[in-house]
Amino acid sequence: MINLDQPLDLTRFVVVDIESTGGTNGQHAIIEVGMVVLEGGLIVARYSSLVNPHDVIPEFISAMTGITNEMVADAPEEDEVIAAIADELNHPHAVFVAHNVGFDWSFISKAIHNSGRLVPELVRLCTCKLSRRLFTELKRHDLSSVAVHCGIDIVGRHRALGDAEATVEALKEMLRVAQSDHAAQTLGELVALQYAPRIRSRRETVAAEALVDYLTNVPEEPGVYYFYTAKKKLLYVGKALNLAKRVRSYFHDAPLHGRSVSKMVRYIKHIEWTPTGTELGALLLESQEIKEKQPSHNVMGKDYIAPWFITLSNDAFPRIDVADNVSDPSLDYYGPFRSQLIAIRVCEMIRAATGLRRCNGVLEPNSSFRPCFDYHVEKCPGPCAELESASAYRERVELARAYLGSGMQSVMHSLHARMEQAANDHAFELAALYRDGIREVERMHVYGASMPLSVRDLNVVIVVAPVWSQTSVDIFALKAGRLRMQATVGVESTLDSVAERLCTVYSQEVSTTLSMMELDQLRIITSWLHQHKERTSRFVVRDSSASTIATDLHHAIHGIVQ
Repeated sequence: MINLDQPLDLTRFVVVDIESTGGTNGQHAIIEVGMVVLEGGLIVARYSSLVNPHDVIPEFISAMTGITNEMVADAPEEDEVIAAIADELNHPHAVFVAHNVGFDWSFISKAIHNSGRLVPELVRLCTCKLSRRLFTELKRHDLSSVAVHCGIDIVGRHRALGDAEATVEALKEMLRVAQSDHAAQTLGELVALQYAPRIRSRRETVAAEALVDYLTNVPEEPGVYYFYTAKKKLLYVGKALNLAKRVRSYFHDAPLHGRSVSKMVRYIKHIEWTPTGTELGALLLESQEIKEKQPSHNVMGKDYIAPWFITLSNDAFPRIDVADNVSDPSLDYYGPFRSQLIAIRVCEMIRAATGLRRCNGVLEPNSSFRPCFDYHVEKCPGPCAELESASAYRERVELARAYLGSGMQSVMHSLHARMEQAANDHAFELAALYRDGIREVERMHVYGASMPLSVRDLNVVIVVAPVWSQTSVDIFALKAGRLRMQATVGVESTLDSVAERLCTVYSQEVSTTLSMMELDQLRIITSWLHQHKERTSRFVVRDSSASTIATDLHHAIHGIVQ
């Protein structure tokens, strides 16, 4: 069952490229298949194989691809190769993606049928068509041209895996543009954008003409905008780095919106906006407003979706696990991570790097106890059978804390070394686990701390320089992972009053449990900081005295505006 309402972050994009003996699936055969699977912004699977076509490869195909008749003579049969792709396409959230989707799907669907499997009914996405609508400044939309536009180096052009990997990178950029510039939040909205008309309708033209006063007065600064009907019913809430540019884009001569957005535009009669100073402020306000006001045309963001965390227990032999809340005062929480899948992969990486136990419950070591399978395959040191002391196991725990909560170069170098060793040992699945895990751990190292920080240790002040002003900065104060204060401060103003407010924030006790709203704010702040570290200055509050905070704040402000 195709679910067009599924969020793009939960969609499993199965990107496929094939090389063949020619251009018609009834007359020609596949000679190579490449597949890359993208989910939650991560590449979670790769596959490639030559295929025996039982036919002669034309000379011009060999010249273009480098694939010769000798190379495919002993290659696997088509039905054997297609099994891996068919299995991926049967995933409930799968979408078939190719740069010329009609060509690749014709060969893949026929191969699935010929293997005796049912051809799945699923959404097919064409990155060439998306490019024509999202990258309108391009004259050509072949994969090479799109790759150049997106800054992608194609390693292995006209080889199936090389082209599939380039298509994945192009798709990532297209998803970013579709979400930020065209309000595409679901699979259905992305598909509609793929077929969006390139000129606006008469109704849309009339709607734009009636709103000219609003469109003239929208400021060019970050903020949140609100679309209303004639009866002041709230249609939509959105955020923008540049309010004027974003709001006017709905009424441009060639809006390229999907059907649902185009329909909404016809009913917009009033527009309001709230400047926020920074993009981060806009993100936080937008999330709050959507959840509180439930606009009719906001498909995503109406409900809180908890981010995921990695936990370390505080018993004698701590175990590592994943959680979707911060509620147990006996646990340390690290994160947030963007999805359960990502949290699990990072958790597995930490287990692989440290040997922390996987078994449940509190451990009571006994020398007569028979250790489990993990001990025999060297994945656990066997503390249950007293094969490792509590102090030695504790060193493993501290190493896990360092991996999760510290951005120190020496710590990250150790993980990179493990990844390289796994690759040298041809343990490619383990190497991929380290690669993905390192990338996600680095996303958390955005708070400028020199020591491991769990969520409850996140007492951090973040100073953000607005892109439109040189005279003020925005301050965001986190206390134990909670956003407790937002303020705009003049660059040349005295900081005594702000320091006193911050002193009060960091002197107060807070609950050990984070609410859904606080978890949502932490997710937004962490994600934004990862992408914009160069525009911020941060410091950890260890001394909550007003004088110390004032000094640290002065350095942070002048470090970001100079």
